[in-house]
Amino acid sequence: MNPNDGSGGKEIPVPPEGSLGLLALGDVGLKLWREARIRSGYEEALRQRLNEQKKEMEKKKEELKKRREKHQQAPPDQLFYGQTHS
Repeated sequence: MNPNDGSGGKEIPVPPEGSLGLLALGDVGLKLWREARIRSGYEEALRQRLNEQKKEMEKKKEELKKRREKHQQAPPDQLFYGQTHS
């Protein structure tokens, strides 16, 4: 790192998860952090996880929609888990 970048010329580790020290360096720290995330594959892994969560959420929404439709179509005496009232 450049001695004029706010680090005092010291080597600063740049973990992909980030650190408060990098944040304290301002824009220089943020640029280094972003580069470290990209180099480590952390960014891509995060995107994949978010896409998986999105697919899972869509699946759950669809299941809930089907359950609601089934509930609305059920006769009134079968609304309690398929059992009739006495």
